[in-house]
Amino acid sequence: MSSRIAQTLREEHAATALLFGRLESLVASFTRRCPDCASPEVADLLRRLPSAIDGELLRHFDFEDKPLFEELAAMGETQVAAQLSAEHELMRPLARRLAQLAALAFANAFTEASWRDFRAVSNELCALLRTHIEIEEQMLMPLLDETLDAVADARLYHAYAGNL
Repeated sequence: MSSRIAQTLREEHAATALLFGRLESLVASFTRRCPDCASPEVADLLRRLPSAIDGELLRHFDFEDKPLFEELAAMGETQVAAQLSAEHELMRPLARRLAQLAALAFANAFTEASWRDFRAVSNELCALLRTHIEIEEQMLMPLLDETLDAVADARLYHAYAGNL
């Protein structure tokens, strides 16, 4: 059975991978100079990143760390949850920093120093996030599909959907 909460999280993984793929492309395209923040593609990405990080990515982490992983722990499934929660803790400060840097660049454009910082944080976060999503897709989603009963799945889905 495919759980509703697992499907929702899979959809968010796909959207996150798409957005951060755009970020990786931007960073890879401008290794020696700053991008033009007035260009529509760059401006759209810089505008989108802070809200995606604060309203989607960090909310996703928070949901998994509390109700979802607590539910799994109650079923005796602690190993995957502990690993993923530790990864969330590693990525949170990078995500917050990236949101700040994107908002500043959107408002004021990049300086050479801010672009270097943006690139470094982007590269680190994108690498961690790509691996993290792969692990969740390979380990967590099948675990949810196999272990959640309909009542737990509905409870988790409604808890998460209420925060969308």
